[in-house]
Amino acid sequence: MPVLLAYFAVIAIWTTTPLAIQWSGQADWFFGVAARLILSAVLILPFALLFSKQRFALNLSAIKVYAAASIGLLGGMTPVYWAAQTMPSGWIALIWGMTPIATGLLIYFLLGHERLSLSKWLGIGLSLLGLVALFVPNLEPSESRLQLMGLMLALVGVFFHSLSTVLVKKSQHNLPPLHVVTGALWITAVVFLIFKPKVLLDWPELETHSLIAISYLVIIGSVIGFALYYYVLKHMDAMRLGLIPMITPVFALILGYWINNEALNWSIWLGAGLVVLGLVLFELERFYRSLKHSKLKTSLTAKKDDAPAP
Repeated sequence: MPVLLAYFAVIAIWTTTPLAIQWSGQADWFFGVAARLILSAVLILPFALLFSKQRFALNLSAIKVYAAASIGLLGGMTPVYWAAQTMPSGWIALIWGMTPIATGLLIYFLLGHERLSLSKWLGIGLSLLGLVALFVPNLEPSESRLQLMGLMLALVGVFFHSLSTVLVKKSQHNLPPLHVVTGALWITAVVFLIFKPKVLLDWPELETHSLIAISYLVIIGSVIGFALYYYVLKHMDAMRLGLIPMITPVFALILGYWINNEALNWSIWLGAGLVVLGLVLFELERFYRSLKHSKLKTSLTAKKDDAPAP
């Protein structure tokens, strides 16, 4: 599959996921997240076993990696599904767009690999200011407490998703990405089934769009989405990858307005603009390093091509 096509597919999937999460959890938010992750675990297992050249590892070190990755699903997705029922899907996309900032901060404090420069601090401040500009003018008086609780839970989800990323990175494993995703999904599925064994037997009364959303998230959002993301991660530079969380919130806002009749006023655009600008500032040094590395690589390749044949 062409890398560019996979890249745009990932953007499309990330754009549509917040709305699909909201729709899938309308009848029962816990059923929405549990059904998605349990069914995804079942669906992804044959791919991991049949289409991988490496044997699926079940030793202690591998299980630790799977457990670290499952934190991003259990602690990341679960609160986000609850939060998605308290606010428009576009807002969820903007909050989730702050994942690179949370990941960068955790890398700094846990691994010591990140340098918190002035541009990064400015980026953090602008992104937080963007959330204030987004929420304060648009809170419903009767629902403000619930919406603020949703904001806090969504940020908790961002924290655990980022923590999971850092812990997996810290493990320095050599497991195939598909195996990591499969192991994480199965650990998550087991936890959900322990918590509520009959979750897939007690289906709530679902409207058509909710059923379609769950099916979409299981097949496209989880299995295909994860596979494409790791494919792009392997073949594309960090600068282009870093653009994804900046692009998708804007598209998600437009999608929510167009399909779900969500409000889209000047304060929402202001908040979105500040969040995205904050992300740009936070990632500025990484973009610069990636661009410099790309230019250096191109220069070395050109010199090699121009060298006389022996």
